Amino acid sequence: MALVHLNYFSQTIGMAMSMDVILPEASQGIGVEVGEGWNGRDKLRTLYLLHGFSDDHTIWQRRTSIERYVASRKMAVVMPTTHIGGYTNQAYGFNFYDYVAKEVLLTARSYFPLSDRREDNYVAGLSMGGYGALKIGLRGRDTFSAIVALSAGIGRLRGRTEEQKQIRTIAELRDRRADFEPAEYRGMMNFFINHGSPEEYETSYEDNLELIAKAALESGDELPRLFMSCGTEDFLIEANREYHQYLLDLGIEHVYEEHPGVHDWAYWDRHIQRGLDWIDGVLEA
Repeated sequence: MALVHLNYFSQTIGMAMSMDVILPEASQGIGVEVGEGWNGRDKLRTLYLLHGFSDDHTIWQRRTSIERYVASRKMAVVMPTTHIGGYTNQAYGFNFYDYVAKEVLLTARSYFPLSDRREDNYVAGLSMGGYGALKIGLRGRDTFSAIVALSAGIGRLRGRTEEQKQIRTIAELRDRRADFEPAEYRGMMNFFINHGSPEEYETSYEDNLELIAKAALESGDELPRLFMSCGTEDFLIEANREYHQYLLDLGIEHVYEEHPGVHDWAYWDRHIQRGLDWIDGVLEA
């Protein structure tokens, strides 16, 4: 596989941004099976692979063998960075949703031979990136045919105290900085920058995954296929179980899996492989 580091100026963000792109090759060398290989001409189906809160666009190839996992699939992988922007058009900041869901696709397709057909495009991610994959896939129903969400950061307000949820403005939060531990304050400030107040988030059809799923269903559009997986010892397991049940109650078909594991790369390295097999229709139960 070829690994391309792309640095370019983003019109959406207004600054230099980065993405890493994996492209298939006709032969790989010792130890990597590529099957019949890519002819270098056909437009490639593409996985847009999203990082989590503490990471960036380089993390998937640093922590997993994602290049090896896609080597025989004739698939490109595009890995953009969103910093800690939450794949969100920020209430107080930048349009990271538009950047990833729209500009990244157009930019990648302008430089590389990537297919723009819905059936050839998929979005996946872990933790914050799992939240981003669900949001981008369910809102971008005409763009993506499959979503893979690993240990998804679904409950954006989960773990917040009632006191924190009652804060109405970012100015109020700033004024009350001394009332919170530094980590609490940073977390709440990041929430406000991304989503606005808890009240605004709960009613947002752009950020709240429950409302996004409901709107997607009510649109009558064909929904992307959906695969979710979370470790049974992951601190996000209850939020994932609740969203799984919510999708069941709505009648949205999806695959939901739980396996032993915590919120770590050992889990994501194993289960991105299952996600890829599921995309390709060869997942073994």
